[in-house]
Amino acid sequence: MTVWQVYFFILPIGLGIMTLAASLLFLFAYLMSDDNATRLPAFNWFKRLIIVAFILLSVGLFMTFDHFWG
Repeated sequence: MTVWQVYFFILPIGLGIMTLAASLLFLFAYLMSDDNATRLPAFNWFKRLIIVAFILLSVGLFMTFDHFWG
């Protein structure tokens, strides 16, 4: 097990957390906006990013737990 393999296993978890934070920014933009032209794109980006975040977190946790505790 080399160091870069450990980073490769943990990388999706970090990317998932950052994507989750970005999705929360778009949720905040959706909640604070009064204009429908801004609300709809913000909510669409929130939905996209929340799905990507959970996929990345799931893959990262699966790879990490499977390798280190399997």
